[in-house]
Amino acid sequence: MASGRYRLVLPPQAGEGRKVGAIFYFHGYQGSAEEVIDDPGLVAVARRLGVALIAPDGAGRSWSFPGSPAQLRDEFSFVGQVLDDVAARFPVDPGRILASGFSQGGSMVWYLACRMPRRFAAFAPIAGAFWEPLPEGCEGPRPPLIHVHGTSDTTVPLAGRALRSGARQGDVFKSLAILAPGGCTAGLAEGARALPAPEDLACRVAVGCGSNARLELCLHRSGHVADPAWVERAWRLTMPALPPASAAGLTSP
Repeated sequence: MASGRYRLVLPPQAGEGRKVGAIFYFHGYQGSAEEVIDDPGLVAVARRLGVALIAPDGAGRSWSFPGSPAQLRDEFSFVGQVLDDVAARFPVDPGRILASGFSQGGSMVWYLACRMPRRFAAFAPIAGAFWEPLPEGCEGPRPPLIHVHGTSDTTVPLAGRALRSGARQGDVFKSLAILAPGGCTAGLAEGARALPAPEDLACRVAVGCGSNARLELCLHRSGHVADPAWVERAWRLTMPALPPASAAGLTSP
């Protein structure tokens, strides 16, 4: 495509006359689509779930969302082009796509949840949030969003930080408040019921968000890291179960 490129890996059952779901994963700053596709952990997650793994490539190894130091292209137009191209060329179900990403890629996922909520079924950003100036509001409807962040993260702190470029990362809790329908963030910082999670995560879900608007915050004690298991957990919590036959391995298209 003229505005950029992406990599995609399909599970074998996608060639058997059936459409599969997909994880649309955004790399971090200075990363690449090739690194995502070569990540054995992400590939293993896609294999277990029986879904495609889609990896868009950031222009200049960065993402140009509002507030980002890089402003190299219209990312929302680019993502829309990738989704349209995938739908036209591959047996991927457009109604079963999870957007996930790490660090600056995680922030990209937040902006997609705000600006393109109808193009994805759920969102699972890791260690990223809105940047300042924070959005004044977001489009509806509100698909599920599960955010994971480290309490010891100094690269993208929970409260955000100013960069030498003059750009400033936003606060995670303020970001959650913007995305929450009807101000349903009550309990995310404290008091909400904890949800089942891996031993390294402490998760809380917002209350009063509605049945289709799951908003969850999961914290861990480490720093600026990502675990593919968190993406898998988000998929299993937000997507309907796939048929057992979909748990086969991956092959390149």
